[in-house]
Amino acid sequence: MAKIDMAMPQMGESIAEGTILKWLKKAGDKIERDETILEISTDKVDSEIPSPVSGVLSEILVEEGKTVNVGTLIARIDTDAAAAAGNGKAASAPAVPKEEAKLATPAASAPAITAAPVAMPQAAAQEDDRFYSPLVRAIAKEEKVSNAELATIPGTGMGGRVTKNDIMAYLKQRTAPKPAAVPVAPSMPAAPALAAKPAAPMAAAPVVVYDQDRVEIVPMGNMRRRIAEHMVMSKQTSPHVYSVSTCDMTKIVQYRERMKNEFEKREGTKLTYTPFFIDATVRALKDFPMINASLDGGNIVFKKFINLGIAVALENGLIVPVIKSADALNMVGLARATNDLAHRARNKQLKPDEVQGGTFSITNMGSFGNLFGIPVINQPQVAILGIGAIKRTPVVVGDGIAIRDVVYLSLSYDHRIIDGAYGGQFLQRVVEYLEAFEPPRG
Repeated sequence: MAKIDMAMPQMGESIAEGTILKWLKKAGDKIERDETILEISTDKVDSEIPSPVSGVLSEILVEEGKTVNVGTLIARIDTDAAAAAGNGKAASAPAVPKEEAKLATPAASAPAITAAPVAMPQAAAQEDDRFYSPLVRAIAKEEKVSNAELATIPGTGMGGRVTKNDIMAYLKQRTAPKPAAVPVAPSMPAAPALAAKPAAPMAAAPVVVYDQDRVEIVPMGNMRRRIAEHMVMSKQTSPHVYSVSTCDMTKIVQYRERMKNEFEKREGTKLTYTPFFIDATVRALKDFPMINASLDGGNIVFKKFINLGIAVALENGLIVPVIKSADALNMVGLARATNDLAHRARNKQLKPDEVQGGTFSITNMGSFGNLFGIPVINQPQVAILGIGAIKRTPVVVGDGIAIRDVVYLSLSYDHRIIDGAYGGQFLQRVVEYLEAFEPPRG
């Protein structure tokens, strides 16, 4: 028998660690090659990890809930010598692309900086309960950034995490020379100083006492915690403004009903309403490029590409896989991309790169029958489109009343760079493109 060391896989170039969510096998269980044996979570995506070989899971070295660096030994597998890929070297999951996953010993595959997280004093931990990667911790230690300072740095990473770029930008700002004070001209007496009104202390959160016999207390899961952090960070970062419009979807509904069976037979994928919304959104983003931009300090970054995030509801939360270069796809390509990403999102088969790099997002609360919703911006984007349920509705058409298929569309946008007029015009342009739909000829 040969022993294979299984390491925490490298799930992306920028991913330095992963959290063991759940072991699906226990020590002593037989396992087959490519059989899923555990679930891990990174700051980008949750993934199911298959076994690199067939054999027996002899040891589990990292328990559930623990976060460890990429390359850390997490398990050992006993297998036949003939089947031992790598001849006993640490193996990471083969499901990860070769350019991302590295089959090596923990020492060889660990990131360049692997300093252990700096222990936080109790007082600092109360101020800031965000997670900091070993890389950020190492930079903070080297640059003598205190825990209290670290807590003040805005994070642009997933769930509000402080990234390397965030802390480097903070260090640059901290060391920048301060502008010299401008002296007051002698002939202009200074205005009398106004007494500063002391800020009211923040009220402490009320202590909640539960009747233990009448409640069940369950810790938040890893994904739920990160969603919570990301949503709070978004609200703290962007002053949200909202617009809502109605859209007549009758022509699209009639076309889809007529063509959905033929489309699925011909193209091998279902025709949902999502590709129609994406197509109209992409066209409107080209007309209103500020909606596809982002903020970098005092600069506005205009993207010359459109990567569209599509929110997918999961059993324990949601995830936003990204259709890269959505503006280069036709209706068939958009249908295939959305169906594929949604399927793999629900089966934990997404790669980290597939949930990164979005420039605009769409979320469909109408799939649950909701008339409309007001979504939270997916940072660092500056707007998100919400789609409600398509309902048969009596509407005024000319001088009469007609039954039409109507949907409510909502847009949440960052008022730091998008004003109401611009946001409202963009939303109405999406409506115009949808209502002007003409079935393809031939």
